[in-house]
Amino acid sequence: MTWKLKDLFRKSDESSDISKPEIASDSIPENNLIETNESQTELSSPVAIDQPKEIKMASTDISKLSDISGFIGACLVDTETGLMMASEGGDNFDLETAGAANVEVVKAKMAAMKMLDLDEAIDDILITLGSQFHLIRPLADTPSVFLYAALDKKSANLGMARVQVKKVENSLEM
Repeated sequence: MTWKLKDLFRKSDESSDISKPEIASDSIPENNLIETNESQTELSSPVAIDQPKEIKMASTDISKLSDISGFIGACLVDTETGLMMASEGGDNFDLETAGAANVEVVKAKMAAMKMLDLDEAIDDILITLGSQFHLIRPLADTPSVFLYAALDKKSANLGMARVQVKKVENSLEM
C-alpha cells in the first residue's frame, strides 16, 4: 500500500475508514520509504521539520528591592488572578494578603482613570500610612502585573525607593 505524505498527515477532523500509520518525522529514512504493518510507503518529497522555538522563561527576581532603606517586604502580583508571582522579605508582614488587597487598589485607579477619560498609564501609586509607605508600580510592558513594596516611613527615602522599584521593574521579563 502506498501513502503520499499529505495522506499521512491529514487533519484529524477528516473521516476515513482506513487506519493510517503514525510516523515520527525524525525517523524517516534517507530512501524515503516508511515501513508500516501493511507495506512500505514511499514519500514523494523530503520532509522539512520546524525546530521548536526557544521558550523564554520569565524573570521574576525582585530580590534587589530588599536593598531599599526601610524595606519591610515586596511582591510581584498579577491583577487578573490576584496571585503573587514572587515575594521578598515580609517576615512579619502578610505579603500575600497585601498583594491581593492591592489588586483592588490598582483596579479602582484604572477604573477611575477610564471614567475620567485619561489616556495615560499609572507610573506608581503611593499610600502613606502613619508608620509605612506602600508603593505600587504597574509594569509598563505588562500593566496587569504590578510591584508592591512596603517600607518603614522613618527610615525609607521615598525618592530613592521609587528609583529602585523602577530599576527592578526594568530587570523583569514577562
